Amino acid sequence: MVNIMIDGRQYQVEQNQTLLSAAETCGIEIPSLCGSDGFSDCCLCEVEVNNSGIVKACETSPLEGMSVVTMSPALSRRRKRKLEEILSRPDMNCAVPPCQQACPALVDIQSYLYFISRGENQKAIEVIRKTLPMPLSIGRVCPAFCEAKCLRRQMDEPLAIRFLKRHAADKVLSEGDSFVPVPKPEKKKHIAIVGAGPGGLSCGYFLTNEGYEVTVFEAMPEAGGWLRYGIPEYRLPKAILDKEIDMMCRNGMRIVLNQRLGADFSLSSLSQDYDAVCLAIGASQASEMNYPGSELAGCFLGVDFLKDQIMEKQYAVGKKVAVIGGGNTAIDCARTALRLGADTTLIYRRTREEMPAETYEIEEAEHEGVHFYFLTNPVENIADEHGRVCQVKLEKMALGEPDASGRRRPRPTGEFFTDEFDTVIAAVSQKTDMSFIENEATLELPLTRWNTLTTDEDSMFTGVANIFGIGDFRRGPATAVEAIADGRRAAQGIDHFLGGDMEKLYTESFHSRNVDRIHLVRAEHTNKLKEAIRSRMARKSETEIEQALQKFFRARMPALPSDECKQTFAEVELGLSEQSAMTEAQRCLSCGCMDGNACKLRRYATDYQVDKLKVQQHHHQ
Repeated sequence: MVNIMIDGRQYQVEQNQTLLSAAETCGIEIPSLCGSDGFSDCCLCEVEVNNSGIVKACETSPLEGMSVVTMSPALSRRRKRKLEEILSRPDMNCAVPPCQQACPALVDIQSYLYFISRGENQKAIEVIRKTLPMPLSIGRVCPAFCEAKCLRRQMDEPLAIRFLKRHAADKVLSEGDSFVPVPKPEKKKHIAIVGAGPGGLSCGYFLTNEGYEVTVFEAMPEAGGWLRYGIPEYRLPKAILDKEIDMMCRNGMRIVLNQRLGADFSLSSLSQDYDAVCLAIGASQASEMNYPGSELAGCFLGVDFLKDQIMEKQYAVGKKVAVIGGGNTAIDCARTALRLGADTTLIYRRTREEMPAETYEIEEAEHEGVHFYFLTNPVENIADEHGRVCQVKLEKMALGEPDASGRRRPRPTGEFFTDEFDTVIAAVSQKTDMSFIENEATLELPLTRWNTLTTDEDSMFTGVANIFGIGDFRRGPATAVEAIADGRRAAQGIDHFLGGDMEKLYTESFHSRNVDRIHLVRAEHTNKLKEAIRSRMARKSETEIEQALQKFFRARMPALPSDECKQTFAEVELGLSEQSAMTEAQRCLSCGCMDGNACKLRRYATDYQVDKLKVQQHHHQ
C-alpha cells in the first residue's frame, strides 16, 4: 500500500494498479473511454502529477507521496479538444435518436425496444422507469410524440412505440414483478407535493427513490388526477391505474386525500413546514363556452361530464347528444356518450385536418359510430317547454387566415341551420383553479397573463421561497407524459436545491451518422417488397398475405369489435402478443447511439461543453 494525494485529500491505495483504477477505488471518477470499443487511446484520463506534469492515468502507477490533480482548467481544455476530435470521426455515432428527442420525458426508447425485441421485458421496464414511472398508464393514453418523428415512417410506417411500452409493462405486471428501485438512504428532508396527478406522483416517486420523505396532498377522493377523472375507463381501466399508483408508493410516498389547497391548508404553511413544495395542481377546471342557451338543463361542460362518470354519475344524457370541441377531451366525451346509448355528434368549427385530437382517437370514434359536423359552430341552444335544450342553432364556418396556433382561423359565413339535440356537452378547454391565491397573504407566485406559472425550464423552480411548479399549471392544458417530464425535472431541481446528487440525464446529440444516412432509404423499396410478397404468395388467401406482411410492417393493436364497444366501458385495446411485440420491436432502425442514456461519450461531451455545431461542421467537411 502507498499513500497518495488526490485533489488535496490523502488516500491509501494498492501500488500494483493504475491511477485510473486507484481513483475509482477511492470513489473519484476520472473521465475515461479506456476499454470501450474503438477507444484504445482516448487520452481523456490525463491527470496532473507532481514532478511529472500531465500523464495518462491508465498508464501510470501510484507511488508513495504522489500528488494527483484530476480536474483543472488546463485538463478541461485538453479533454474538450480530445472529445471534439473523437466526435469528429466519420464512423462516430453519438446521437440521441429522433424518437427520444421527441419524447417529452426523454425516455431511452431505442434501448427498451432492443430489450423487447429479445423478449426481455423486465429490462425494458427498468429502462423506461428511469425517466417515466407510469408505463402501464402512459402506454395506453400517450399521444406518442415519438412515433411522429420515427425515421421508419420514411420507409413504411413508424414503430408502434406506445403499444410496445404498454406490452412490456403489462407483461412484467402479469408476472408479478413490481420493478421498484432500491431507494437511497434517508435524507431527513420533507417534501410536500400538491396534486396526485401524473406529474405530482412522478415527482414524488423520483424523490422517494432519492431518500426524501414525500407527502402528496390531493383534493379529490382518489389519486390519479386527469388519468382517473378525465380519461374514460375504456381507454385506461382504473384497476390498472390503481396498481401503478400502488407500485409508485412502495418506497414511501404518502398520499393524503380530500385535502384542498386554499381550503384545508395554505401555500404559505406548506412552504414553512416543508423543505420544498411542488405545485402539481393541474388544469382540471372546465372553461365555459358562453353563448345563448348554454345554461339550459341538459347542457354540461366536458371536464365535469367525464369527472361525473367516475364519481356520482348524476349527468344523465338524452337520446341525441352534441359534443362541442375538437380535442381529446371532446372525443372522450363523444365516445362516452355513445356508450351511454346516445346518438352522438361531434361539432367542430374547423376541418378534420385541424382537429387537435389524436388521429387514432378520431378514427376510433368514427368507427364506433360518432357523427361529425366540421366547419360548424353553435350559436344558440333552444329550450323545450320544460327548459331543457331540445335544438341547437348552428352556423357554417369557413377557414380564413392562420391564427397564433398556426391553424387557419374559422370565420362565420352567416349561413345557419338547426338540428335536434337534447344534451349539449361543451368540451373546448380547461384551466387551473386559482382560488387558492385569494387567501394567500405572504407569497406571490409569478404568473403569466394566462394564469399559468412561470418557472425555470430546467429545475421547475418558481424563484419564490422553496416552491416549484409543474404540469398543466405551468404549461396550460397539456398531456400526461409532459406532466411526468416536468415531474422528473422538478425532482432533479428539488434535489439540487437541497444539496442532493440525483443522477443527471444526458440527452444532448453530438453526432448523427445514421440519421444523416436515412436519405438512402427509398419508399419505392417498400412497394417493391409488398409486390414481391404478394407475387410469391399469389395462391394464398388475403389473410395469409396480410399476416406475412405484418412481419415487415407496423403491428396492429388487437381491439374489441366496434359494435361491441358501444355497449361496454371495457378496455378497447387488448394488447399485443409476445411474438407480435418482439417482431414489431425488431423493426427499429437503431438510429442513435447504441449505448443509449448510458453513453459515457455523450456524458463527457455534455459536461465539458463540447460545441456540437463545431463537431458537425468538421464532420461534413
